[in-house]
Amino acid sequence: MAIYRSRWLSMLLLLLACQVARAADELTLAIEPFLSARALVGAFQPLCNHLGDKTGKKVVAITAANYDQYAQRLLNQEFDIAIIGPHTALLAAQKANYLPLLKGEGFLKALMIVDKNSTYQKPADLKGQTIALPDHLTMTSMLGAEFFRPADAAPIDVRFRYNDFHNTAALMMLRGEAAAAVVADSALLPMSMEIRENIRIIAESKQVPQMVMLVHSRVPTEMRDKLHDAMYEYIKITAQQKNFLARVGFSAAKPLTEQDSRQLAPYVEELKRRLGP
Repeated sequence: MAIYRSRWLSMLLLLLACQVARAADELTLAIEPFLSARALVGAFQPLCNHLGDKTGKKVVAITAANYDQYAQRLLNQEFDIAIIGPHTALLAAQKANYLPLLKGEGFLKALMIVDKNSTYQKPADLKGQTIALPDHLTMTSMLGAEFFRPADAAPIDVRFRYNDFHNTAALMMLRGEAAAAVVADSALLPMSMEIRENIRIIAESKQVPQMVMLVHSRVPTEMRDKLHDAMYEYIKITAQQKNFLARVGFSAAKPLTEQDSRQLAPYVEELKRRLGP
């Protein structure tokens, strides 16, 4: 019996050692769940392949079922690399030892969309109506709420309905379950023709910094430098192809600046409030 226990223990230790070795050879690239998991993982696989070729590591694309789960796993420091909204990126840098690697060039905006055949022309026309938004933790949902809190007028009374993804918010509106939807400009571009051909934009939010790529501080400096250079190279190679990464805001890249941090500070505080204790 002692011999069997010893063999079982040896096999368990060998299995654990193999798992540790495999994990050491892998990096996880976690993508914010602004579209379905299948769509995101498939779209980001070419980037994973490129990063893997340049770093010598296997880079595995993952996401989460929803933003709450993604944010909690991020703050629990489960991911090696993450591509996320700018307010969540700053919170992860503050709370979870992540380092901003780069941000997409340009800006992120929220768009208010309606059915192309509707009579709505501006946010004030939607008083008393239901508005579909993506998850309540997204930068887009926070910008979307601002459409109904104008600085120079009384708040506009509407009902918010949150969805897991940007495209499901758009579909909710097209099904007639909401009068309007709010989506990110970068999320609208990859949506189906069925959606894009049947909507009309009636308002655009102010601009905020684009999505950010983070790397955890446990990743060695040499590897972080390789990831940085490989990401810039990939963006340069693929930007002219108008591929998925370019369409969601990474047609070029820049560092995250102090000015970006100051602009995003109120949204970071709002994210903390929405996440709760």
